[in-house]
Amino acid sequence: VVGDDRAQPAAMADDFRGAGLTHLLAVSGQNVAFILAVAAPVLRRLRLWPRLLVALGLVGAFAVVTRFEPSVLRASAMVGLALTATTLGRPLSRLRVLALAGAGLLVVDPLLVRSVGFQLSAGATAGIVVLAGRLEGALPGPPWLRAPLAVTVAAQLGVAPVLLAAFGPIPVASLPANLLAVPAAGLVMAWGLTG
Repeated sequence: VVGDDRAQPAAMADDFRGAGLTHLLAVSGQNVAFILAVAAPVLRRLRLWPRLLVALGLVGAFAVVTRFEPSVLRASAMVGLALTATTLGRPLSRLRVLALAGAGLLVVDPLLVRSVGFQLSAGATAGIVVLAGRLEGALPGPPWLRAPLAVTVAAQLGVAPVLLAAFGPIPVASLPANLLAVPAAGLVMAWGLTG
């Protein structure tokens, strides 16, 4: 839930790596989204500017708790930009938010460019932003299956270059494993946040 993997057994990490699910063991943008989803009932009751300040405070506090993991920095910067732009009445496209957040973080900390976690987070997000909608329209089947499959395939395509360079071959099981595991991970995350 917060990226603390000190007590994680090596065998479990290897099993997740073999299934292409290592991203579930790391804290990510999905965690930031769950923080805001859990807080949504309270946030909706606030006026516009206090809502922005509380939401930014929650995201900032989560970044501190996760020790500023690179993927959380990317997600937090994107959320901060998107919330602020929307509150100001000037919403930005998802691709522009990703580009501005990434560029801003690299200006503040140029060494993030070497972080595999940052690269994977930015790659997965770029894949989803650029490809998921197109893939969903091209895939056959019912919408309840096309949408998650499109997001999973898009994220996998976005991280593939980094995974190949950093870890070698991508497991064949990663696509079906991700399609099945990500919804379960969301439930575990929601339960873990309350803990």
